[in-house]
Amino acid sequence: MSSLLQEKLCEIQTQAPAPQKDFHYFTITKTEVIWRSWQITYRPNQEKIFPKELKRTHRNFLLDEQLHKQVQSIFGKSMLKYTLNLCQGHYDFLVRMPENLIVHIMSFLNLEDIEQLSKTCKKFQQLCNTDEFWERIKKLQDKYTLDLQSAKFPAYEKQRNFHQRKGYLTQMQRRHTTFF
Repeated sequence: MSSLLQEKLCEIQTQAPAPQKDFHYFTITKTEVIWRSWQITYRPNQEKIFPKELKRTHRNFLLDEQLHKQVQSIFGKSMLKYTLNLCQGHYDFLVRMPENLIVHIMSFLNLEDIEQLSKTCKKFQQLCNTDEFWERIKKLQDKYTLDLQSAKFPAYEKQRNFHQRKGYLTQMQRRHTTFF
């Protein structure tokens, strides 16, 4: 399952809450957490202030309480919780699956289930709101029903003609009615 993980697990940027004007960029990769910040000032007489970058391994980030407070104050408590989960190895694999695999799985769901799934996260909401998604779903469902219709009767007829023992035909008819 770890092969489904991309190099960047999460990437977010924002401006600090007022009255600050600083810009913050936060990235979580497979191995480390990167915090970049740019201090924005409007005073022309100040010397140049360069961006700051702080890199921590996942293990070190889990122990760095000061960085936890910064992440929470800039990005919120939910982002801190999500970051801590990623650093502990709790990945959300369903969202990280390739899109064609997600569409194939969703092609087996009915419309109400797809609607509920689209409410679970931003990725599924964006995926379910595209015309391309609905065209692919329809194509997969049409292919599935066509395969079922073509597989039902010819295989059954061949088996019935092959085995002409008394009693076998009634067993096959019962199987046919219970499975199809």
